[in-house]
Amino acid sequence: MELSDILSGHIGGGDVRALSQSEYREELLQLLSDEDKRTSDNAAWIMTHLPSSDDAWLTEKQETLINIAMRTTSITLCRLAMTVLLRTEFKADDIRTDFLDFCLDMMMRPDQPNGVRSVAMKLAYLQCCHFPELLAELRQTLDIMEPEFLSPALKTTKRNLFKKMKG
Repeated sequence: MELSDILSGHIGGGDVRALSQSEYREELLQLLSDEDKRTSDNAAWIMTHLPSSDDAWLTEKQETLINIAMRTTSITLCRLAMTVLLRTEFKADDIRTDFLDFCLDMMMRPDQPNGVRSVAMKLAYLQCCHFPELLAELRQTLDIMEPEFLSPALKTTKRNLFKKMKG
């Protein structure tokens, strides 16, 4: 049975662990762009479980993952692709301003799920941490986020990022 056929149906945690072996990573990356929402979402879910030994490979595929996160209409695929991006290295000379703007926008949008907003906050930090002026801008943006309107998860993410910025 083809991997796309498997991913087009319901899969469970055991399937995810079994399919998250490095031998499938290229095919999983291709399936992120599948027209079938379930297939692409499942491929992304499995990619969040790739072994840490694949982190360097994920960094090589960062452009593709960024493009998928920014262009998809599936909020699930967006969140999962962004989660995978947390495992990649953001180098100072390779920061994409369009993706940084995307992350800053997503973290400020109350109409987005908390999971997306939290991951966007973390990704914004990973991109800004190389530049003191961007880090100051991120700090100001986080300050604007009123604590009384944030979920506990977003408050925790914000607090943890402030700790990193001080350290």
